[in-house]
Amino acid sequence: MTLAGYWLVAVQLAACGLVAAGAGSLVVGSIDRRIEASGGERLGRPERALISILSLLGFAIVAMVVHVVSGGAVFGTVAVVPVLALATIASGLRRMRMSFRPSRRHLPVAVLGIVLVTLYVVPILVTGGSGVREGDPPWHLGWTEQLLAGESVPTGPAPEFGRNAYPWGYHAVLATVVRFVPGSDPLIAHETVHLLILLSIPLAAACLARLVNRRAGLAAAALVSLIGGFGWLSSASSDFIASPSEARFGADLVVASPNSVYELFPPALPRELALVALGAAAVMLAVSVRTRDRPLQTISGAAIGIVGLISVPMFVTALAWTIAVCLLAVRSDRLRTFATTLGAAIGVFLLWAGPVIADYLRFGGFVDITPQLGVEWPLSTALGAWGLLLPLAIAGVILVAASQPPVVARPLIACAAGSLVLLATSILRARLDWGVFGNETLLHQGRIWPPLHLVGAAFAAIALMAGYGWARARSRVLAVGLTTAVIVAGAASPVVAARGITSIMERNIKGFVYDGSDFEPDSFARKAASVLDPEDIIEVDGSDELAFVLFQLSGVRLAAYDDPRLVGNELRIRFSDLAGRWDERIAAGGFPADYTVKRSETPGTGELARGEFQGEAWVLVDG
Repeated sequence: MTLAGYWLVAVQLAACGLVAAGAGSLVVGSIDRRIEASGGERLGRPERALISILSLLGFAIVAMVVHVVSGGAVFGTVAVVPVLALATIASGLRRMRMSFRPSRRHLPVAVLGIVLVTLYVVPILVTGGSGVREGDPPWHLGWTEQLLAGESVPTGPAPEFGRNAYPWGYHAVLATVVRFVPGSDPLIAHETVHLLILLSIPLAAACLARLVNRRAGLAAAALVSLIGGFGWLSSASSDFIASPSEARFGADLVVASPNSVYELFPPALPRELALVALGAAAVMLAVSVRTRDRPLQTISGAAIGIVGLISVPMFVTALAWTIAVCLLAVRSDRLRTFATTLGAAIGVFLLWAGPVIADYLRFGGFVDITPQLGVEWPLSTALGAWGLLLPLAIAGVILVAASQPPVVARPLIACAAGSLVLLATSILRARLDWGVFGNETLLHQGRIWPPLHLVGAAFAAIALMAGYGWARARSRVLAVGLTTAVIVAGAASPVVAARGITSIMERNIKGFVYDGSDFEPDSFARKAASVLDPEDIIEVDGSDELAFVLFQLSGVRLAAYDDPRLVGNELRIRFSDLAGRWDERIAAGGFPADYTVKRSETPGTGELARGEFQGEAWVLVDG
């Protein structure tokens, strides 16, 4: 990535911060007023910051709803989002309490931030590349381009029969971030969202731990982001396994590990962003249950709905947490709390799910579009990847249980219980081969572990603070030494992994290809994409890879495409009847193309773009 690209990331991140502060001050102010009216304690700064980040996501969701209603005018027009952002910032600033003053006690937070950036961002900076990777991100790039081009909802690369059954919340966030800064694009926005996730997940763990111990926040933030497993002890050199099927050290040093430390590496994905929203929603749910305030319960339900608009599997966890927390509410208030919260959550979720359910009934249900499910580790292997976090988490659970937890501890206990039930269900799903209506990922272990890891870090922080207090009563040096030793020993694995991913990105392998010459500003793919838009259909003669790259960069529809991992329905149309129509149309000769891309060494007339892709000369022509 160029210096200009890094500058755009910095400006996007600053814009996100301002909008989060503006929107957050409105939401947090309302919550504080409701808490004070019930005689409770106002939110602390960590909780205010986390809810502000959730408010930023809410801003994007609102923009998306208006975008749909307006027929694509919000993201399809350059000026609308900046105007909405400025209005939100101005409205929020009038209510914002500017009382923060840096002090020595904030130094550990700054140090942790520097360490996180060093581990998870510096590999991108060192290689000068892009943190975006092949896999799911190419689809998110194309869907976001369709929003930016004025499509009401992103429908994918299939002409005529395209219907997107993937939540549009993540794409709304990417499109919002792009529109914050003119001249940026979804590739740049991915880097910004990665930074946002990197700083937000530790904050979410801190807020969950603070539900029980107000002093455990920093410990939880460090534990959730730095404590890896012990696979590095058997690794001969720096290593990072980009494919779980090639794991060599159990579930350690592996992307998408049961230990979510490794998911803090790029690229950003909906799962991690939804995890941030899930943590914020859990904090708001805990507050609303404690205060028994109906408007607060409605707000927390809306937050849970936002989780679902970003990731349906995380919404499943959010529902499990909601049910568990409501079951622990005061008995006389339990049913109303559950109905209010769940009603608001479902109402928000149906903004996306309603049309999908209608299409599900209309077009014959879902078809399985996952070529291969991700690795599901044996329970012992998965827990082994947690490293020092596992004994600390168990100790934290024992400490909380032994202390006859007060009401404030019940939400964290309930979240843990809900995740454990889902984990057991996911293990049964795998053993009994449940289809889950053509969507096994809803109960795939890879979607269950990140929330459980978040809660585990909160319990581990409670245990670590208890150990610190015990040692502090005997020797301050001993207390600092023991806690530092835990963090340093646990951080050995992510340090090894950081060096490993740096090597991968330097060699542009394992899908980290977006900083190559094929994606430079003057490349053929970029020049051709600037001519195309989602209303066009393109045929690429002899390179399905180039065809899909053009979809990523412009949202264009593809006249034909062949995925070697699939037999039929290569463009992963989610609905059965539409997938069948696509296959019939392809068998009958495909779709007429508005543009054609073909290999050509010699210039000709009517060329719209010319250049190289993967070392070969290509030309884009009309018709």
